[in-house]
Amino acid sequence: MNQISCLLNHNPIKASGLDNSELIYYYSDDLLVIIQTDNIDSIKTELINITNDLGKVNQKNNAKQYSIVINQILDEIDKHISNPDLSLKWMAQEIIFMNKDYLGKQFKKETGQTFTDYLMQYRMNRAMELIAKTNDLKVCDVAEKIGFKNNPAYFSRAFKKFTGVTPLTYQKKIESENTIKVE
Repeated sequence: MNQISCLLNHNPIKASGLDNSELIYYYSDDLLVIIQTDNIDSIKTELINITNDLGKVNQKNNAKQYSIVINQILDEIDKHISNPDLSLKWMAQEIIFMNKDYLGKQFKKETGQTFTDYLMQYRMNRAMELIAKTNDLKVCDVAEKIGFKNNPAYFSRAFKKFTGVTPLTYQKKIESENTIKVE
């Protein structure tokens, strides 16, 4: 249990706004898998899932600190994630009606990331969620749902660069971990 408290006291986790007892309760199954396993890949996958969840909580908490325009951009990214044309230029012309260069500078200033980096990270996190929650989705279906409709091969390369494994390997890891949890 001491290891769990140490893990939960890490600054990004504290930034989630939840106290240790809430985090332990919410992630008890995931933390149990981490403690009981000797498989480094299983530990890595569980930590990625926990980090993604906490990132969403943190994003919601941080949404209050962004300007109205940046919050609108973040909302629109979520709404239009499956649009392969989603870009800062498209958003500036079709949704926000402001200068693309100004929006890009403002986005970087407020979020600390370029729009393109944020969008890629958001898409990869969404892909990981889809793969984890739906075992029967094909890689091309996941690619389409997150805006890589025309190029599933590029999606696979981007996913591997982001996670270190291919979407298919990630899906198999999730399936094997779910089998272990059921037993």
